[in-house]
This record gives sequence, structure tokens and C-alpha cells, in this order.
Amino acid sequence: MKVFSEENQVLYVDYQFTWKDALQRLIKGENNPGFWQIIGLKDRIQTFPQEKGGKLHLLTPPPILPTNFLPQGALYEALHRWNVKRVNRAIRKAMKRLNMGEDTVLINSFNPDFGAYSKNELPHSVEIYHCYDEIAAADWAAKHGAPAESQYLAMVDATVVTSAGLLKTKSPQTPQCYLVKNGVNFDLFHSGYTEEPKAPIIGYVGAIDFRSDYHLLEECFKRFPDYEFHFVGKVMEERIEEILKQYPNVKLLGSKPAKELPAFLKTCAVGIIPFEINEFTKGVYPLKINEYLATGIPVVSTRFGELSDFENIASLHDNAEGFAQALKWEIENDSPIKRRERAQFAKLNSWYGRVDEFSEIINQLENSLNGSEGATS
Repeated sequence: MKVFSEENQVLYVDYQFTWKDALQRLIKGENNPGFWQIIGLKDRIQTFPQEKGGKLHLLTPPPILPTNFLPQGALYEALHRWNVKRVNRAIRKAMKRLNMGEDTVLINSFNPDFGAYSKNELPHSVEIYHCYDEIAAADWAAKHGAPAESQYLAMVDATVVTSAGLLKTKSPQTPQCYLVKNGVNFDLFHSGYTEEPKAPIIGYVGAIDFRSDYHLLEECFKRFPDYEFHFVGKVMEERIEEILKQYPNVKLLGSKPAKELPAFLKTCAVGIIPFEINEFTKGVYPLKINEYLATGIPVVSTRFGELSDFENIASLHDNAEGFAQALKWEIENDSPIKRRERAQFAKLNSWYGRVDEFSEIINQLENSLNGSEGATS
């Protein structure tokens, strides 16, 4: 959305915090957004000028009631509809303040349970569902998200997905479906590029959660006691954190802002994507693969999804044995020439190219819808 905002007025609606979330942020002293902004005692709209021009407007919506724990039924339906109307009122107010009207392009990014209940709630010319994960295979979202997505896919003008796997599963359910893969902020991550040899530090960036193959990781920890495994990102379960802390060659560095990631990756000999191979990860196109490549470091990944684009630039494996062997081989056989090739490959996958693809889809949809309206009037 930052790239979009360089040439377009963009209103980005932040995560919908519940009252419980808001109170926890107050107790912990967390900001961006803080408690007072969430409840509306500070301006809900923040404006961020972009380096290459344009502005991104960020809306913090009002707090909502927690409903995800509820079963499907009348109570969930009533409370969820109340939540959606509450958030949509704040969005309409922000749109009016920013003079955004019927020519607005509405992009719902993986929030179908709000989209399905928002018919005719927000002014727009085109409505697009941006789907980047297989919601039916996600334990945290499947209960309410999967049925809502089935409904929402048919409601929108088009769906844009980020992987070939999602294109296959969503195309039959939506009027038009397009593939636009995730990109990379090349300039940012290439700032971490180096051709100097590194100590055997294996790096991972991202949430440490249900997607990760912990049996594979433990095999690597044990096999390579002289390698250090550094993880940047939030560990989502205490049980997983306890497992990782058992190993002296594992360091959990916590979350870092994006601007600090290139410096971290510059210290790494290899970047890893140790995902489970299952129905959920089958639909994933990982942001981190191009981020790693932009810094020049080798990438070792499980073959969890449709990754044929990376066959000749990354090391992809189906099991722990192949993954572990690849770590050793990549560290011992890296070179400045290979690092330059990886960075050049990542440059072809920049967000600027992806935004051009997305913009062309929007133009096609607007022309098509305007044409069809003219034909029927």
C-alpha cells in the first residue's frame, strides 16, 4: 500500500482491535496505536508522507466486541453485524474527511468476515478481495472465516490471489480471479547486501507459528551444533518457545521493525523457510524469500507450495535430510557471483512491478464495469 500511495490517495484501515486488546495495550503501555487512539480520544487518522511522494492515511478503527470464540449462530451473527457496522461508520467518516467517494477502489485484504457483512456499506466503484492465505486451513480463522469467504468471493467484482495454489481454489468461486504474487521492498533489503563471507549463522525472519516444521528444525539444531540459528519474529506459542530454548545454538531475537531487518540478514550465511508441507502452506507465497534474495544470501526452504519460480535460485527440499544437507552445501559453496545473481533475481520481483500488475487489473475492471453499465442504461 505504501507504493500504491505514491500516486494514489490511500486510506489503510488498521487491524480491528477488540476491547480486550485495547485494555491490554493500555496495561502494557503499547503504542502505534495506543489505547487512547483506539477508543477515539486521539485522532484516528494518521498521515505518513512517503519518500518518493504521496501520502498514506492510516485509520485506527474503534474497538469491537470479541466474537471469534463464539460458535456459528444467532448470537455470533448479531454481535458480528454490530461490530461491522461500528467499524464501517468510522471508515465512512474517514472517507468523507478525505473526500473519497463513489470512485474509490475498495480492496479487502484477507478479511472476508467483514466484507461479507458490508454489502452497500461503503461507497466504491470496484470491490476486490485480496486473498493471500488458505483461510479454510487456518485453525484461527476457519470457523467463521471460511463460510464468510465462500459468500464474499461471489459478492466482489474480482479476487486477487498471491499464489498459484490459491488461484486454483478461488477461481471457481469468484467472478474474476487474478494472480499477483507478493513482492519485495528491494531498495530496503538490498541495503543489507554484502559479498563478504559470513560466520555460519542461519537466519529466519517472520512469525514462529503453526506453519513451521519443528521436527525439521530440531534435526538441524542437533546436526549442526557449530551453526547458530537466529530467529527474528514473535514466537506465537509458549510451548514452541520452550522447545527452541532447549538448544544452546538457538537465539530468539524477538520482533524487529522492517528497517532493521537488512542489517540482521547481513550477518547471516543462509536464510531459511522451514514450513510444514500441508494444505495451509500450499497456498502461501512467502514474502521472505525475495527479502532474503535481495540481500544476496542463499535460501534453503521446504517445498511447501508452488515455488517453481525459485527452482534455479533457491534450494528447495521435501524432507529434513535434504534441508539439512542443503544448509551445509550452501554455506560451503556460496560466492560473490551467486550473491549478485540472487539480488538481481529479487529486483525483478519488486513491489513496484507488482503494483503495476494490480493497477492494470483495476483499470480493466473499471473499464469493464463502466462499459457494462453503459450498455444496460
